[in-house]
Amino acid sequence: MSVTPPALRPPAPRLPGRLIRPGGDAPDPGARPSRRRRRWRPRTEAGTAALVAVVVAVLAQIPLLTNRFFYLWDDSAAEFLPVWHRIGADLLAGHWNPLVPSMWNGGNFAAEALFGIWNPVELLDAVFTALSGDLLIAAIVIKTQFLVLLTLGIYAVCREYRANRAAAAVVAVALPFSGFTLYFDAASWIAGLMGFAWTAHFWWSARRYMRGRLNPVVPIVFGLLIVTTGNPYGLLGMVVVAGALAVESLAARDRRAIWRLAGVSAVAAAAAALVFLPLVLSAAVTTRSPGSGIMNTGFLVPGVGDLLNLSAPAYLPHSVSWHMAFWTVPATYLAWFIAPLAPWLDWRRVLHRPRALIGVGLLAAVYLAITVGPSQIWLFRWPLRVIEYAYLGLCVVLALALTESPRTDLPRRRAAATAVIIVVGGYLSWSAQPGRFHTVIAATALVGVLSWLMVRRVRAGRPLSRLLIGGTVAVLGFQAVAFPANQNVTDWHPQHDVASMKQHFGTLYQGNTLMVGDPLTEADRLGRRSVWHDLPGGSLLQVAGVTSLNNYTGVSYRAYMRHLCMSYYGGTCQTLYTRLWRKDSDSPAELADLLRLQTVVVQTQQHVLDTLNPQVVPGKKRAKPLTVPAGWTVRALDDHTLVLNRRAPLPWPDGRVSFTAPSAHVTADDIAPDGVGETVRYTGQGEIRIAALLWPGWQATVDGHTVRLKGTDVGIIKVLLPPARKGGSTLRLSFRPPGYRIGQAMALFGLGLAGVIIALWYRGRRRLRTGGAGGAGGAGRTGRIGPPPGEFNGGSEVSEVSEVSEVKEAGETAGVSAEAVGT
Repeated sequence: MSVTPPALRPPAPRLPGRLIRPGGDAPDPGARPSRRRRRWRPRTEAGTAALVAVVVAVLAQIPLLTNRFFYLWDDSAAEFLPVWHRIGADLLAGHWNPLVPSMWNGGNFAAEALFGIWNPVELLDAVFTALSGDLLIAAIVIKTQFLVLLTLGIYAVCREYRANRAAAAVVAVALPFSGFTLYFDAASWIAGLMGFAWTAHFWWSARRYMRGRLNPVVPIVFGLLIVTTGNPYGLLGMVVVAGALAVESLAARDRRAIWRLAGVSAVAAAAAALVFLPLVLSAAVTTRSPGSGIMNTGFLVPGVGDLLNLSAPAYLPHSVSWHMAFWTVPATYLAWFIAPLAPWLDWRRVLHRPRALIGVGLLAAVYLAITVGPSQIWLFRWPLRVIEYAYLGLCVVLALALTESPRTDLPRRRAAATAVIIVVGGYLSWSAQPGRFHTVIAATALVGVLSWLMVRRVRAGRPLSRLLIGGTVAVLGFQAVAFPANQNVTDWHPQHDVASMKQHFGTLYQGNTLMVGDPLTEADRLGRRSVWHDLPGGSLLQVAGVTSLNNYTGVSYRAYMRHLCMSYYGGTCQTLYTRLWRKDSDSPAELADLLRLQTVVVQTQQHVLDTLNPQVVPGKKRAKPLTVPAGWTVRALDDHTLVLNRRAPLPWPDGRVSFTAPSAHVTADDIAPDGVGETVRYTGQGEIRIAALLWPGWQATVDGHTVRLKGTDVGIIKVLLPPARKGGSTLRLSFRPPGYRIGQAMALFGLGLAGVIIALWYRGRRRLRTGGAGGAGGAGRTGRIGPPPGEFNGGSEVSEVSEVSEVKEAGETAGVSAEAVGT
């Protein structure tokens, strides 16, 4: 058998889809192919997206292995889930109310905006919360839902910018489990997660529609979902995305695309008046003033150095926060592989297409500037909240870099750079928190091992996607063990079973209930489980069906909060108890009567001990015993909780009248039929007071004539009734969110504009079909998300040639790059 000398052999061709080691021999084309196990991979775009969604849904359960309350944390436990339960219960009962007066400080859903009362997805989630019977289950399902929606949006954005499927999948799995998104948005600030997820979907759908490849209904729907979420950061994200896309179109000299973008953006912006005008127009009576200007207290402001440690899983930055001088979770972490992989990526190929990346770069630059900017600009506070938007732009660039073939020249230098990056990240993690030495060592070792495997695969020309995603899973598991909870925010330790809460509180707390005491202060002294058993914080009593005056709110009614010395989460000072039984500052009636209180819960250990054990203890100074007012009974629930109940029923049990002047006589017809409005029949004239806060939007008429409403020192409604007609007159109170008519008119205008845009789109499609535009139709049937050749070029020959050359160049390397990352 003859063997051809190596010098006379023809050169081996470069196999498509394989990377060859530098300096290694090419495989012999005549050699017998080795048997390789065929790996299963999705064949279609929808299959890849579905697989990514399933992976993220499963990974979202990992934090629950070390902290089952991970998703029922801070604001989610104190405000969002209880309020959604209340909204869902009202919807199931056939009511949709922008204001719930019985929730007092926390019942103005229109002014709060964050509860999504105009958002169909959030309303469905609210109904699910009410039907689930368990707040913990509802929190897990809803937050998993939005983590999946977020990852699908990230995947679609990356594909829209021509990243291959594997590269898009890698970053789409990593970003939802980055530090801020997981520990702040997913765990606590669910409205931020919703706005972020819808913004990602608006980005890809708007860009695809601008290229004429998508029905305008899709970006219009996503834009409306962003706005109706009620999160101002989501609205800001839509504005920045629209600006970035407009710059892309300007660079391509495509005026038609700009007009398309302006149309869908205008539809969404028109709905903003309906959602945000009540917040702005109610600011005069709240503590959340829109005219706060620009200031910097350093609160939740990361430093530039913190952002450079985005691949260090154990890096805990120092910053001003609520309870500590540093963050207890890796808030600036993004993904373990970004920094170690950076020396191996071919950045020149990515930057070779500046026009395609100008919008992505602009978005990332704007949000990076905001992230390290002042702590407050107008309504926007705490710059850490926008770090995930900057990371989204960075992930798009990273996906494009992963799509290209890695650089395998100078392997030792590149490997040394990777090692230095890992070591420096570990050192900075240790120097930030020296007390967590073992945690830092474990995190650095984990990233080091994963990076070693990654470098080996890069040099061997083997796929990376499975390793990168597997490393994300490993790091997520490590962080779940090392950082099981975000201790910078509040652990409310809530009760979550609805049936048990109703059984426990429904019999104890009847009618209007006021809790005196601060649950956070008492929790530090007595323990969270003990305190929250009888004095749940925030709006949790709404779940049990209790009409509580203590609720969590972000738009606190100023007079009410000051008069009751109440915090935003419903805690009060202890001196409120004695104030309840005194005459109010501008009324001859006691404050407890003006508020129509029927139950008062007092949580203070000293009062309880003095009441149950009044004898003087030798050697101990005896505190003043708790005074029980006439007409009330008292009983002790445990050694730190007393409950006072009113003996006699209140007059007008179906309404809210709490005081009448001697000259005014209210009949038995005081009713609140829909839970919001009020109908009062009276004779005589004079002042009456309604036990509800005077939010902007209340209106009153007497026999069809408008009367003026005033607020008392505590903020409740005061009405000066004119002389009644013979036989009596009728006072009617109704509520409409301020600016509602303007918002309604703007929303209707937006719907009309949407109809025009959709009609024009279908008209253009018919013209293309009848005009024989086969090329466009063929391109539309390819199923590829990324733009085809010649689009976004504004008709310029130079632009078209450049775009086509880019596509040809990408096509020549498609086989190599797809295998380099792994499809």
